[in-house]
Amino acid sequence: MSPFLLDTVDPILADRLRKLAGKRGWSESDALIRVIERGLPVIEAEVPPSLEHEEADALQAAIAALEQIPTSTFAAIGKVPEEPEGS
Repeated sequence: MSPFLLDTVDPILADRLRKLAGKRGWSESDALIRVIERGLPVIEAEVPPSLEHEEADALQAAIAALEQIPTSTFAAIGKVPEEPEGS
């Protein structure tokens, strides 16, 4: 790890990274890179997905358009027909 990272990383974390590097035969910077590469997807998965404003607006417009399609057309494909009352 560069001296800058050693100064900014919690001492206990820096020590854990050094020990991991030693046990795996990695340099300290390689250990840090591998920890970030493996841990980043976990942290990213904890963040709820979101759309940009333009994407959200486009999706909302598409949903609104789909809701306007009459169910008597192709929108009924795959739906179970309603049984008439008294059958």
